[in-house]
Amino acid sequence: MIKNVLTDSYMKNKIIYIFIIVLLSSCSNEQLNKKNVEVSSFNEKKNIHETAKTMSPIIKADFESTYILDTFDIFSHKIILQSDVFLDQLNIYERVFEISLINKSDFAIVEIQNRIGVSTYQLFIRERNKKLEIFKQTGWDSIVFTIETAKDDYTAERANLICLSQDIKPINGIIKIPDDLNFTNENTKDCFACPQQYTTEECLQKKQSGKKFSWKK
Repeated sequence: MIKNVLTDSYMKNKIIYIFIIVLLSSCSNEQLNKKNVEVSSFNEKKNIHETAKTMSPIIKADFESTYILDTFDIFSHKIILQSDVFLDQLNIYERVFEISLINKSDFAIVEIQNRIGVSTYQLFIRERNKKLEIFKQTGWDSIVFTIETAKDDYTAERANLICLSQDIKPINGIIKIPDDLNFTNENTKDCFACPQQYTTEECLQKKQSGKKFSWKK
């Protein structure tokens, strides 16, 4: 009988011990998940490729501006991108640009999307002589373009601004967005306005072949 009592007592203690372990584990996971949600609420990023890793963004405030720094690993290098932030109605910092990284086998693509407007950009980056360089850059935006319909007669049309640059640009420091994108308006040599009824591919094909665009819808 004493043996049965000891056995029952041991089993009860064992069950209580297991219950406490499960409870503590549950509380720990809940706290960890809560902490992760709080940290990632501002740092959340669209990392498309599993090898694209980023460090936590750092807010730098000075007399001129407040911005965010994103660090990405590309091959055996790190690049830093600086972009603007703004205060929302709740007095919380929000990104102006959503930045993501796609790692390919021999190059990487940094995708930049304006969260306030509609502009998007892509930076194509590769490694040459153990250094990183931008070898191609694309951009897209929606604009109002003035065209001449007849002599001294003009009209404003909605258009897509298509930009393509294949200039080689070594990466020697922080990439500032949008200042270092070099895409400003339709008057730059790398950009042109295209009617909205064309796709981006059709715009580029017509531009490269020298064909004129039809602005009639």
